[in-house]
Amino acid sequence: MNININVNKNISKLNDAKKIAKILNLLSSPVRLLIVCALLEKEKTVTELLQETGTTIGNISQHLRRLEDNGILTNRKDANKVYYSIKNKNVAKFINGIKELCQKIHNNLI
Repeated sequence: MNININVNKNISKLNDAKKIAKILNLLSSPVRLLIVCALLEKEKTVTELLQETGTTIGNISQHLRRLEDNGILTNRKDANKVYYSIKNKNVAKFINGIKELCQKIHNNLI
């Protein structure tokens, strides 16, 4: 009977690991990471994000959609502008934790 409990715990850990890996994979794109970091400051329009990332409208649209579909970003429309923002404030904690880790490992900032 203890074997079933351990198996269930391992499955739970595996499911948790898969969820974490999905987020890490999502944020492993430099463009998506730049978008998220830019939005930590405040909500921004697509035009503002284009200027900060230096990418194309087609490219940024794909990245924004992927971040939104995975619960990282949200948007609101105001007249003819779309404003993007961080949906979950824990994202800021995560990014700051990664920056701190990079400082300790590589002795420099992202």
